Amino acid sequence: MTQADKTETSNTISRNNAEKNKRRFFIYFNSGKFRRMFLAFLLSSASLYAQPNCSSFRAVYPGCGALYKAFKQGERLEYKLYYHWRFLWLQTGEASVNVTFKDFYGMPCYYVTALGRSYPKYDWFYKIRDTLTTYIDTLNFTSMRFYRSTHEASVNVVNDNVFDNKKHIVYYMKEGKTYSRDSVRVPDGAVDILTGVYLTRCIDFGAIGVKDTILVNIYLDGKIYKVHVRYLGKEEVSSSFGRYRCEKISVELIAGTIFREGAKMIVWATDDENHMPLLVEAPLIIGSVRAELESFSGLRNTMERKVK
Repeated sequence: MTQADKTETSNTISRNNAEKNKRRFFIYFNSGKFRRMFLAFLLSSASLYAQPNCSSFRAVYPGCGALYKAFKQGERLEYKLYYHWRFLWLQTGEASVNVTFKDFYGMPCYYVTALGRSYPKYDWFYKIRDTLTTYIDTLNFTSMRFYRSTHEASVNVVNDNVFDNKKHIVYYMKEGKTYSRDSVRVPDGAVDILTGVYLTRCIDFGAIGVKDTILVNIYLDGKIYKVHVRYLGKEEVSSSFGRYRCEKISVELIAGTIFREGAKMIVWATDDENHMPLLVEAPLIIGSVRAELESFSGLRNTMERKVK
């Protein structure tokens, strides 16, 4: 065997060993044991570094007033979803949002679960099976852990996100053909999209002017989106519970597979201390969607502002 043959054989053996080690790494990385160990590390880190941040939080969101008055543990909201295209209106699905109370490594948190489903008979058109959950620290209303599992038509997204609010870092794991993990720096006061909904409910829009805007930094899928929430004044809205005076709010939508760039969602929330979304409308790439409150329970405050 010549020296060149020996060198080539040695290189081949090295490449084979490297490939074997690479396969071993990916097998271990994608194993349930590794994912559990990695998540436990993230959770323990988050609990270690979580610190009260109320002063900076209120500085980021001026005009919010007293927090936590809009909802409480035990609140449940259920919605009927309608699809609109030209002259066609179809009741195509339903959604629900539920607030409970859970400890997150010793920290008291609101645990919010949001579910969205299309009816099976419409799955051929656009199948939706969405689950979002979040832990919201009751002390300073910051995101602690956010989980997303959304299946919309052919697009599936699954990720788990843990917030280190002291270092302003979010650690996340994404599930696809393989698992991947990474981290991203976020601005002070950044919250996940579900926490952002409840943050908006806590804003005292009476303290700001009509058409004034509040900027909310929303974290989603490893990125930060600067979402503008604009107060449009008061309007009366009819519902299955009667006619109510509402606060009308415009919210920028995050562009993706169903929303156009620059599209805005309109929310009519009850003009009382609950600020409960009574009606929601959003344009889609094709048509639009409408969510109407179907039932509610466990409200923190009396439902007021009914128009007689």
